Amino acid sequence: MPSPTNDTLTTIQRVLDRYIRPREEAAHIRRMIALHLESSLQHGSVREPLALVTDQKPGPASTTQGLYRQYLEALRANIKARDEFRKQTHETSHASEPEEDDSSNGGLERLQEHLAIISLEKKRERLQAIEKHLIQLSQKPAASPDFMNPKEVFRDSRSLPSIPREIVSAMTLDNTSTNAHLKDLNDQLEKHVFEAKLLLQKEEKALDKVRSQSTARPETTTDSAKLEALNKTRIELISWIENELSKASGDDADPPQGSLDNRFRASKASINEPLDMDAQLVSIKDKYDQYLEARKSLLNLVSQHPKPDIKPTKPEDMNSQNESGLSSQPTSAAQLLTPYLEQLLALSREQKGLIAQKHHLNNTISKQVKENTTALDHLAQESQLIPAHPMPGGNRVKSSDHTLSTSNDDYTQVSGRVKQWVYAAEQAKIATFETVAEKIEEGQVALEGSLQTLAEVDLLLGRKAGEGASMNEGEEDIWMAEGSSPARKHTRRGSKMVEQPAAAAKTGTVWDMVNGNLGLLRSDE
Repeated sequence: MPSPTNDTLTTIQRVLDRYIRPREEAAHIRRMIALHLESSLQHGSVREPLALVTDQKPGPASTTQGLYRQYLEALRANIKARDEFRKQTHETSHASEPEEDDSSNGGLERLQEHLAIISLEKKRERLQAIEKHLIQLSQKPAASPDFMNPKEVFRDSRSLPSIPREIVSAMTLDNTSTNAHLKDLNDQLEKHVFEAKLLLQKEEKALDKVRSQSTARPETTTDSAKLEALNKTRIELISWIENELSKASGDDADPPQGSLDNRFRASKASINEPLDMDAQLVSIKDKYDQYLEARKSLLNLVSQHPKPDIKPTKPEDMNSQNESGLSSQPTSAAQLLTPYLEQLLALSREQKGLIAQKHHLNNTISKQVKENTTALDHLAQESQLIPAHPMPGGNRVKSSDHTLSTSNDDYTQVSGRVKQWVYAAEQAKIATFETVAEKIEEGQVALEGSLQTLAEVDLLLGRKAGEGASMNEGEEDIWMAEGSSPARKHTRRGSKMVEQPAAAAKTGTVWDMVNGNLGLLRSDE
């Protein structure tokens, strides 16, 4: 809202705009007026500035005429008007002093009100911004009261299984020292719960990542694919159970405390699951326990095949035993297997050690094979030798990102990569030899051409063979004699056009007198 003070200032400025001139324009107007007055004065020039004109009335000059007389009359009128203006201003100033005080006080009050309004508007804008951001924050999920509620956080997670009996029995046995170790147990329990929550979060993140990356969708999955996946899961579960049972020892010893802690730590997954799910889990656990007991009993029966090395009894002995009332009882299977238990346990331990050693060797070899394969693939990508000389009979073996297994296929891949390098090296060597042979052949051809040219020059100059030899004896190249014979051989093996200069050289050329004995080597003569 515009203030009254601003309106007043705008009105005054609009009224005075036609009387206010810039400094340059005002100075120009003054110069023009001064020039006009100088042209009208009788004395020739204006000695005093126009702004220093006094209020005194000039005396009457009867001798003045023309413009100067008009100027004096106008000056008297101006002085008279100034006096009247001064009187009116003095009279009105005393009468309007109270009004001016009231108006000045009113203007100050309006100014203060305007400043207060501006500060209140700024404060209102700040409060509106704070309210807007608070509304936005209240709409976020974290603002809901159930955001950090454990029941809502772990609503879709699995419930915790029951505490194992071993832990319960251990806690009952240590009841005497409960007060002493209560704090430690509480800290350990909180630590396990925290670890379980972190593990659950990691698994959920991994599951979300796999779901986002997977191309298959539940609505697009067929029943046959689901059945195949269930069959594969069942087969893998059965194989894992068989491996665990084969690793287990014959006697059912108490599990160590570390395994109990691991099971207790792994059992912390979620809280507050519906009762029907708990009942189903309990029924599944009972069925699985029955399955384990049945398998253990089956394995015990399979492992216990008593083969007693007892001679058949004679009829007389049987009769004597019948007569004695069957006083001796038959030998049990446990008594027969007792001498072999120690050997079986030793063999089982040895077999476990061999399996562990085999697993370690397989891991080491697979790691080394993976490193070698990665290094060979890296070198093959950076090398220019293998693309230039590819191995025929198949494409290059592509590297795989999964973990290499110690199988014949992996060894075949490594050997195939090495064979590529060997084949490329052999091909490069052969290509180098061919290039060198071609260059030597080109040099020999060029040498024959130069010899032919020299022979033609000698013929054109009319030199004889002896003269040419004596003139060029000191300047002859040492390698020309050695290169002439292979060149002639090449001409015999090569084209027919170079063979004619070689025949002419045999009859009589400049090189016949050299005969391999250069002047440089025959310095003793």
